[in-house]
Amino acid sequence: MNGGGYHWARAVIYGLLVVCCLAGPAVEAQTADPAVIGAVISLSGRDSAFGQACLSGLQVAIDEVNAEGGVKGQPVSLQVYDDRSDPVLAAEGVRVLVRDFRPLAIIGSNTSMVTSAAAVAAQSVGVPLVVPEATNPNISAIGDWIFRVCFVDPDMANALASFAYGRLGLRRVAVLMEENHDYTLSLARSFSRRFRELGGEVVLQMGYAPGETKFADPLRLIGEKQADAVLVSGFYPEAAAILSAARDKEMNVAFLGGDAWEDDAFFAIAGDAITDKSRIYVASHFSPDLQRIKVKGFVAAFQERFAHRPNTSAALGYDACGVAVDAIREAAELTPEAVKLGLSKVHHEGVTGQIDIDTTRSTVKRVIIMQATPDRRFTFLESVGGGESTPQSERAGDGARP
Repeated sequence: MNGGGYHWARAVIYGLLVVCCLAGPAVEAQTADPAVIGAVISLSGRDSAFGQACLSGLQVAIDEVNAEGGVKGQPVSLQVYDDRSDPVLAAEGVRVLVRDFRPLAIIGSNTSMVTSAAAVAAQSVGVPLVVPEATNPNISAIGDWIFRVCFVDPDMANALASFAYGRLGLRRVAVLMEENHDYTLSLARSFSRRFRELGGEVVLQMGYAPGETKFADPLRLIGEKQADAVLVSGFYPEAAAILSAARDKEMNVAFLGGDAWEDDAFFAIAGDAITDKSRIYVASHFSPDLQRIKVKGFVAAFQERFAHRPNTSAALGYDACGVAVDAIREAAELTPEAVKLGLSKVHHEGVTGQIDIDTTRSTVKRVIIMQATPDRRFTFLESVGGGESTPQSERAGDGARP
């Protein structure tokens, strides 16, 4: 997830936290008072790569909305609160935004543990929370004010397991997972269950601490178990360190991961562990390689503004804003209650796929499978859904919805 090298304008400071206002220029048809959307995202701390990329997608979306005249004749203002990758501050951010800006909806946060705290706060104060990329399935169950635009961990894990078993022919998988994190445990559990259902064997499961850099012993055990693949259910720094350690041991296995691997720093840390012979695959929500008209338009606008291609966090931020704006347009009046009702009716064509909010206030989309390549990119392979794989030739053309 492309977090490096971003510089953000931060306008209003609350202690050590940051709130910034992003609003496009007013046009003649707009009133002076903007429609406010809040965002509680991780601009600093451990999850900052995801939060900064998400904010870039939000910025592109806000620019587009205001260039088209805003919503109901009003410009849209985005008030952003930095939760510093801290669940306590995420909850506080929701309360601060509601107290000071009265947003119609709030977007956030970026990882499941932080977002869960924001969701509890949003439910308690009665403001819609639009979740861009936190995939733990329990988040939307927190309450009826919580809506999600991404798929959930079981969807991602099931697709990755189906791809590993069916497309790659893998049969013996070891699982390494970060301990005590909602996302990593949920992804590992769902993958293991589905892989076994398909007929595969999970030969080893081991946890590791966040920030761990030494993986020689787990990889030795994996070699002894004769695994033909390793699922690393964790974040990009540890995943890259595992790849480097595997290179040093000359291990010839496939590596599998989820959307938390996506950042430029993954490639910087992994270095020459990624070669043209590597078998390194991730399951995620978006690829800029897709040739749908809306995806191409988003990629072009993003590149014009930021001079690099968008990644998954940017795309999900863009889609979360699009869904919130659609709900505001649908609302009979500009109140959080009316926007909440509008969210329940959303049918939005996003760059990450078709977003139809279901009865669980989540959405079901196809899962993108990508491969890490030596040119430091995740390259689109195919999209997977319902336990079946769809070839690249059928899913990368205009009109295809991942």
